[in-house]
Amino acid sequence: MPGHLRSRVMQSQLWPLLFVIPALTACDNLPHDASGSTDRIARSGEMRIVVMPGTPDAAPALAVVGDYAERHNARLVRVAAHGDHALHWLEEGKVDAVIGHFAKASPWQAEVALSKPVGRSEPDDGKQPVLRLARRNGENALILATDRAIAESAK
Repeated sequence: MPGHLRSRVMQSQLWPLLFVIPALTACDNLPHDASGSTDRIARSGEMRIVVMPGTPDAAPALAVVGDYAERHNARLVRVAAHGDHALHWLEEGKVDAVIGHFAKASPWQAEVALSKPVGRSEPDDGKQPVLRLARRNGENALILATDRAIAESAK
């Protein structure tokens, strides 16, 4: 094959790399938080949480979010809220996580990212509230890291 044809063939086979290489470097930051919760936690040094009233067994969930905060050089800041107000604040980004008893079949399951049960297995009855974390939808780095921590603590 003449040199000029070989050069054109190589060029035509290499052009996809112009798109692949930048795409692969963009994967470096995955997963990321759509609204930047992890960055804000690290920048401010505070992870804002609500512990719902009537959650006396919150310690295992507090340990999960406490470890997450610590990994980002932040401390937990408890915000007083209850019921739907706390979950609306979560949706609005006013708090980073809500700890409380939520059923797997909670009406909030489509609005927020509910974790698996913390410190116990999933009950057979999907309507039975158990200790869970609620996180803002789209905050994938925070969700994935806390889900992994819950799974590890269950072992």
